[in-house]
Amino acid sequence: MHLYNAWLPPPVAEETKREKESFARVVRSVKESYRPEDPESVYSTLKWVSVIDL
Repeated sequence: MHLYNAWLPPPVAEETKREKESFARVVRSVKESYRPEDPESVYSTLKWVSVIDL
């Protein structure tokens, strides 16, 4: 657990452990959406901007 999360109640702290996995799935989805050989594929990554720009 990250030091910043140490003050959280145990059930909430448990839930934060899944954040790393969730963020990794988002990054993987963005990478799968973007194809360098297809310039139009950049538009398919735009839906993730609001998720990543925290």
